[in-house]
Amino acid sequence: REAVVSTQSTGETQGNLTMTVHDRAFILVDGEYVGVAGRTKKKDTFTLEVDVKKSLLILVENMGYIGYSHAMADYNAQFKGIEGVAVGGVELVGWKHWSTDIRNPNITNDLENSVEKSSPIGSSLSPTGKPLLPGGPQIFTATLILEKTADTFLNFTECWSKGFVSVNGELLGRYWPDAGPQFSLFLPGVWLKDGVNTITVIELQSFTPEAIAVTGGGDCLYITDTPYIDGPVNPDA
Repeated sequence: REAVVSTQSTGETQGNLTMTVHDRAFILVDGEYVGVAGRTKKKDTFTLEVDVKKSLLILVENMGYIGYSHAMADYNAQFKGIEGVAVGGVELVGWKHWSTDIRNPNITNDLENSVEKSSPIGSSLSPTGKPLLPGGPQIFTATLILEKTADTFLNFTECWSKGFVSVNGELLGRYWPDAGPQFSLFLPGVWLKDGVNTITVIELQSFTPEAIAVTGGGDCLYITDTPYIDGPVNPDA
């Protein structure tokens, strides 16, 4: 159930950060987003400058279990979390751990309490070259007013990077336009209601509204009768 686990260490340390992560880790130093590591990216070594009494916060995303190949029976391929976290060759101990249930209606408070907000300007980039959200994952909320309901599709454009979306408190699913090729999620009409509907987006990496996408005619998020599921694929996402 817990899709994101937060792990934090404090103390004096400096040097290369190394670790094994399953499935994806979002790394913050002193509240500033500095990088992303994951099994799909095959990148688990970073160079981080951490000052005295500063904190290292790692948010780990569970992306599901492998359902094919010999990896199904391999614990080393199936475990979720992080192992062997070290800075400058010294393994870090004394971690604090807490989990966040993405389906929790209080997700906003849970995530904000997990991430220490820092400078409003970030300089680190995501695997696809987008600027990372400076203070870590953020939550966006929108209202959709309907006169009648019907089955539809919720389409994400290149403004977004990777995350989760819920509609009226129900977890609809994950989106990952950075990776492609799927940009749309099916939204059942029974999940909608006449009047005001609430859409909550949990963006884990980047939000770049200036990235005008041809798929949305300039809109970052919209509903449509025609799904966009054959977009470009980026294996480096």
